Amino acid sequence: MAGKRDKVTVREATHADYETVMKIASPDTFRDGFDYLPAKFQHYVDDPDTLFYIVEFNGEAVQIWLYICMDGGDVLLKTMRLAPKWHGTGLSRLSKEGEQQLLAKLATYFVQRKKVPKATYAVVEQGRKDVRKLLSNQVYSPFKCKVDVMYFGCDLASLQQQLVEDSMGSLPALVPIQLDNMNQLLQSAFSSTVLARSGGYAFVDWDPYKLNESNMKRFVEWGHHILVDSGKPVAKSLSFGGSYMTPRGRVYHIDVHCTDEMLCKAHIIGQMKHAQNRYTGVITFCIMLVDEELKDAVVDLCVKNLQLNHLPHDHTFALLKYDAPNNLSSKY
Repeated sequence: MAGKRDKVTVREATHADYETVMKIASPDTFRDGFDYLPAKFQHYVDDPDTLFYIVEFNGEAVQIWLYICMDGGDVLLKTMRLAPKWHGTGLSRLSKEGEQQLLAKLATYFVQRKKVPKATYAVVEQGRKDVRKLLSNQVYSPFKCKVDVMYFGCDLASLQQQLVEDSMGSLPALVPIQLDNMNQLLQSAFSSTVLARSGGYAFVDWDPYKLNESNMKRFVEWGHHILVDSGKPVAKSLSFGGSYMTPRGRVYHIDVHCTDEMLCKAHIIGQMKHAQNRYTGVITFCIMLVDEELKDAVVDLCVKNLQLNHLPHDHTFALLKYDAPNNLSSKY
């Protein structure tokens, strides 16, 4: 328990903090071992739109807070983690002082950039009561949006054979996104139908973004493989693919935004072919859907047609919105 002479400080993370952060982050257990933080740590430190803070207690790093600046001034709480030895301990003073300093640093950041956050969001697993408890002092309210995530493992050499022999029949044609021609995606009809399922956001590796030309350019720069159907005049589907190493090996995320079963299958097959052409060995596909009614069809495709191993790590995540009167925007 914190005493009168105990000191709590909050500072920005640096590249030299990698090992320190990993000790706090518990990457071997976070998300069942499929943790993105080891692979993305350096990017988060360098990214001017990412706010990465370490909370120290008497000089010992005990907590991390990672925020991402979203479109229109909103803020996404990407992750908050507490060092394992502090789990289940009294954190009242640490939490209070750490939060005060954290809000002060966030305020300084946004004042310097003349941005005022309108709201704070967090993507939280629906069954994680412990996470909701940690956020209880910041009243997040459910936002009408959720995504389903499923994991499938395989050896890419075996997958190559299955993709060649797959007898599903004809699937809708997909094409890689062209930045000079995104009219099919940027029309309101696409947002009001497909993206309506995800609260108007495009989820890319579980993070919500507004679908606009600026963000699409960012996704391409980050190396995402983006597929879209050739529907005219408005597209009916969109997917993002990308890969990184985790403590449990390579993960390739496939984020599918559509409501049509055959289009969904086409996106998954297209993204898997791209992964198979780029990587070798064992891989885990993390497939995210915005339409829960497609889950059974995806399982059938992956398990029955492609003979992938359906891993026991499926989760449903909700996008929560923090819009209480005393939210971040009131700190300026």
